[in-house]
Amino acid sequence: MEWLIPGAFGVLFTGLFVATIALVIWTLVDVARMPADGSFKSGTQIVWVLVILLGGLIGAIVYLAVGRPPGGATAARQHAPVVAPPPPPPGGTV
Repeated sequence: MEWLIPGAFGVLFTGLFVATIALVIWTLVDVARMPADGSFKSGTQIVWVLVILLGGLIGAIVYLAVGRPPGGATAARQHAPVVAPPPPPPGGTV
């Protein structure tokens, strides 16, 4: 079993690997919990999922730095969605 984790380097590598997987999973859950109402600074949910999955650790860091709204999914869900005002009544005389 010593060949599996050789000393301090193995412990460090295993810890970083587990931390990377945890960060990627956490960011994917954060993207999935985000309401689909334009809360993102840029992009859409599917784009961020692809960035995180294909980019791994760097994709997760990019999402946290650029794509995550302030406060995360919980704060974005508490804001009322912006609704366009109703159209004005037709003008002119009949």
